[in-house]
Amino acid sequence: MNPQTEKLHEALTSYIRPLSFPIALKFLKNEAYPMKVRRPASMGGKLTLCQGCSIVRKYGWVMGFEMEDCACGPQLAHFGAIPYTEKQREGGIIYPIYTKTPEGARNCEALLPRLPEGMYDRMILAPLEKAEFRPDVIIIYVNPGQAARLIQGAVFCSGEPIATLSAGRCACVSEIVVPFVKKGYSCTIPGGGEKMFALTGDDEMAFSLHASRIDELAEGLASTHKSGIGRYPWPVAGVRAKAAMPDSYKFLEELAAARYPE
Repeated sequence: MNPQTEKLHEALTSYIRPLSFPIALKFLKNEAYPMKVRRPASMGGKLTLCQGCSIVRKYGWVMGFEMEDCACGPQLAHFGAIPYTEKQREGGIIYPIYTKTPEGARNCEALLPRLPEGMYDRMILAPLEKAEFRPDVIIIYVNPGQAARLIQGAVFCSGEPIATLSAGRCACVSEIVVPFVKKGYSCTIPGGGEKMFALTGDDEMAFSLHASRIDELAEGLASTHKSGIGRYPWPVAGVRAKAAMPDSYKFLEELAAARYPE
């Protein structure tokens, strides 16, 4: 790790404690992989990108994804590997299965950003702590309580609330393309494809950030922890409240009070 990513790794380990490895992702164009990778072909064929993310964060492997490795057509189009077609632009691949009307389908498509065609030809994904490269995007899979802490950390320096772009599909666009293009943050509820193919849990969300935000997120997590405004695990006031017991226990309380007066 370089000093910048090491700082973020330490902050995530101390203040968030994710149950899987945070993912460092870098786009490449006509470049060799900066470290040894496993390709989907070594596992029997093409994989979806979300499957690759699950392998990285659950196995701790470093994955290399060239565009011919990817099994998901919509992902290829939004990542600039193949043309974004008129059929997609008109909502033809999502109406009527995702939207009630063609107009809704067109609107849904228009709101999902895309990378320019041919901008990159491969990606490398690694656990953040293993990454021997400077990432473009970091993706952290967390539960909602951890996501709340990450949002607090992100808002601390900028004061800008974190937007969520979730369509129930193409979660990789919200998780990767959105923070990359906007040079910011994204908090995503994974969609059906990611749950079906990548086995992302019903209790999991993805919080992602552009590499330019690493320092401020690390600072924000430390500062909001120190101030006590939020900590993970979340402290709850209820555990210090007097417990209300059933009436049938009252005689035992009286017996205890007589033997052990305050």
